[in-house]
Amino acid sequence: MKLSVFSTALQELDWSGMLRWLADHGVQHLELGCGAYPGKRHADALRLRDDAGYRRQMQADLSTHGLSLAALSCHGNPLHPNPEVADAHHQDLLATIEAAHDMEVPVVVCFSGQSGDRPAQAGSSHAMSTPNWPVVAWPDEYRTLGTWQWERCLIPYWQPVAARAQYLGVKLALEMHGGFAVHNPATLLRLRHACGPALGANLDPSHCWWQGMDPLICVELLDQALFHVHLKDTTFNPHAMAQNGLLDSTPFDDVANRAWHFSMPGEGHDAKVWQSLIAAVQHIGYVGVLSIEHEAPIAPLLGVPQTLRFMRSLAG
Repeated sequence: MKLSVFSTALQELDWSGMLRWLADHGVQHLELGCGAYPGKRHADALRLRDDAGYRRQMQADLSTHGLSLAALSCHGNPLHPNPEVADAHHQDLLATIEAAHDMEVPVVVCFSGQSGDRPAQAGSSHAMSTPNWPVVAWPDEYRTLGTWQWERCLIPYWQPVAARAQYLGVKLALEMHGGFAVHNPATLLRLRHACGPALGANLDPSHCWWQGMDPLICVELLDQALFHVHLKDTTFNPHAMAQNGLLDSTPFDDVANRAWHFSMPGEGHDAKVWQSLIAAVQHIGYVGVLSIEHEAPIAPLLGVPQTLRFMRSLAG
C-alpha cells in the first residue's frame, strides 16, 4: 500500500514545513496541487513549466525528505463559461502537463470541467456566466443542453489536450466529481472513447457514495482506465437524508443539517468496506498511490495522521 497525501490538506504549512511534516509522519509520496482550484500555496504550475532551476530545487527538497511526487494536481474548470476563469484554468492545466513530463511525474489529476448554456462573450453581463450541470433526461431541454455541451465544448476541448498528454507520456486522471461533465464511470469512459487512452479516472470513493454508486462496481467498470485513487469517506445523516435526499445544497460547513458530509476513511464506511475497495483496486493491477484528500470537519494536522493510522492498520 503506497500512501500519499494531497498537499491541499496542509495549506497552513509552507513548502519546507510541509515536507518536514510528511517525513515526520512516515509519508513517502506527495500529490502536489499547483494551480486552479487547489491554488499555488506550495507550487506554481506556470513556474514549474518555465523554470528548470525551480524544478531542480523542488526535486532536491523532496529527495532530502525521502519523498517522491506521485502526481501533480490541477483541479479546475477549463470549460467555464466565464472566459477569464476558463483561460486561467486552461493555462494552469497545460503548464501542469508540461511540468509533469519534465519532472517525470506519471499522472496529472484534474476535472473534466463543465460549461454553461452558451459561451459567454467577453465583457458580457449575461446571467449564465456560470456552469450548468444537466443530469436529468427530462424535461427535454436538459438532454438537449447536455448533448450540445459534449459535442461543442467537452470533446473538442479534451481531444487536443489528451493528445498532447499522450505525446508527453503523461496520464490525465479526471476526478469523477458531481457538478462536472465527468462524474461517473459512464461519462469518464465516454470521454475516454472520444479522446484516447491518455485520459482516465481518478477514483474518489466519497463522490461515488454520495451520488449513490458502489465504488467496487466503479473500479470494475474502469479497469485499466483507473489512473489515480483518492482516500476520502462520506458520512450520511439519516434524518437529513430523509428530508433532503442526496442532492442536498445545505452549505458544507453546516454538517449537522446536511444529508451527507465528507469524512475520514473509516468514519462513514468501516474497515471491511475499505479492505474490499483496496482489494478491488489491486485486483485490476493498479500500482499507483492511495492519496489522502482530507476534507473532513476536523483540522487536517489532526485528521491526516488519523487517516494514516487507519489505512496502515488495514495492511497489518
